Amino acid sequence: MAKGGGGSWKVAYADFVTAMMAFFLVMWIGAQDVKVRQSVANYFVDPNGVSKKPANAGAVLDSPVSGPAPENVKVDGGPGTRQPGGDTPSPSTSAVINYIKGDPKRFQYWKAEAQRCRETANVQKAINQTRSPDEMAAAQLTTLIAAEVTGGIPKNTPDVYKDLLFGSFKEINWNQVARMLLFE
Repeated sequence: MAKGGGGSWKVAYADFVTAMMAFFLVMWIGAQDVKVRQSVANYFVDPNGVSKKPANAGAVLDSPVSGPAPENVKVDGGPGTRQPGGDTPSPSTSAVINYIKGDPKRFQYWKAEAQRCRETANVQKAINQTRSPDEMAAAQLTTLIAAEVTGGIPKNTPDVYKDLLFGSFKEINWNQVARMLLFE
């Protein structure tokens, strides 16, 4: 052993390695979908898995669910792009729907665009027989609405704000907005 100590670096190194392991575990959990995060959380609530009754259908572990994790989540496109399942629009989708419905002129404009897309889809029905005219009209209207809403960002906007905005745009179910205009 070295004279005057020589072992304190081992303690510091062990602390550093432990901190790195915790950091990478947190990063890994953050990148997982809701089911994996919920099962990791359930493990820490009841590591032995004593309770044998699942908290909700589809639960991996059988401990009670706590926290704000939604029960029904449809993951579309991998982690980071989550859209609630069912007919209930997400907060971002609701914001776009409210924006369109908020101004009568804007609402009438988009209803007219929806009608134009429906007419175009009916004309194209003979060409494309894999999708129904309603599906084609919804796809066309989805593209138009998304381009209109996302295209209004000024060019001189700082990159950090653009990143935040485009991250929010990924949470919008544009097809749901288009279907609201087509069928409401």
